[in-house]
Amino acid sequence: MSLTIKLPIEDEARLAVKAKHAGLDLPTYVERVLKAEMSRPPLEEILKPVWDAFADSGMSEDELSELLANGKKEVRAARRSRGPA
Repeated sequence: MSLTIKLPIEDEARLAVKAKHAGLDLPTYVERVLKAEMSRPPLEEILKPVWDAFADSGMSEDELSELLANGKKEVRAARRSRGPA
């Protein structure tokens, strides 16, 4: 299959630079980028187990928000206690 893609000149130039850094011509680089993208599962598929676990938990959205906020605070506190890396 062959496609024609219309891109702004700036985007084409950025792609050309990336292709050059990868040691590829532009069409080959774009083909590899598209193939890599197609090999990734959709976000919905990745998140489905999380969504299902949340639904099964009976937790409200507010409770989940609070749980996540507390978890973030704990992680930040742990990082501060360790000091700079």
